[in-house]
Amino acid sequence: MSKEGILVMVRTDILPNIEVDWNTWYNTRHIPDRLKIPGFISARRFVAIEGTPKYLAVYDLKSLDVLASEAYLTLRDKEYSQPPDSFELMTGNLPNFYRGVYKQIYPEQVEYRVPNTEIILAIGYDVPPNREEEFNAWYDTDHMPALKRFSEVAIIRRFVAIEAQLPSRAGRINSSPKYVTLCDLESRDILYSEAFSRETNSPWSRWVRRWFNQAFRIVGRRIYPRPAKEIILS
Repeated sequence: MSKEGILVMVRTDILPNIEVDWNTWYNTRHIPDRLKIPGFISARRFVAIEGTPKYLAVYDLKSLDVLASEAYLTLRDKEYSQPPDSFELMTGNLPNFYRGVYKQIYPEQVEYRVPNTEIILAIGYDVPPNREEEFNAWYDTDHMPALKRFSEVAIIRRFVAIEAQLPSRAGRINSSPKYVTLCDLESRDILYSEAFSRETNSPWSRWVRRWFNQAFRIVGRRIYPRPAKEIILS
């Protein structure tokens, strides 16, 4: 199985009356069941301290093939057989539920150490087709170097949505946006500093932001796993 740098991202809100039990199920059943499947490398969950929806989950996979594997589809069949009011079937119909499958485009080398950080900045972008080339050039040569100037930004990764045919039992592949950036942060304070604002608002940045659509921006605090263990994608 090739190492492709695949990310599955789930964003959702939750009904207050089931929130406690849903979180318990998610952390003790939903994620552990997936981490038993070969090719699921890591899973993390965050609660939004800025932005919406409230909950964000990210899964790192070795390959897109994992989502079509017998082990994964068997798990999905088991979940689909649950009663209609089960969390397995209810979750996909929660308010503001989005699930996307993405391939890493930066850095090109997939190896990744899941850091012992508690804060993530997740941003999704939709870009007009005739502007994608400039958007990617701006991100890689202007915006990315600006972010890297700050030691509080531990790791930056960029992803693009996958358009692929997978078995329907694998679940929805993409619900937008097309581009996603994940920044693992040592501290969220850097996001509100004058230096950060200055460095990330170049003339090119101001121009590009006039025409792309920022589909979501979430600053999240990690709620799974705790404590975190360093995992190496290799």
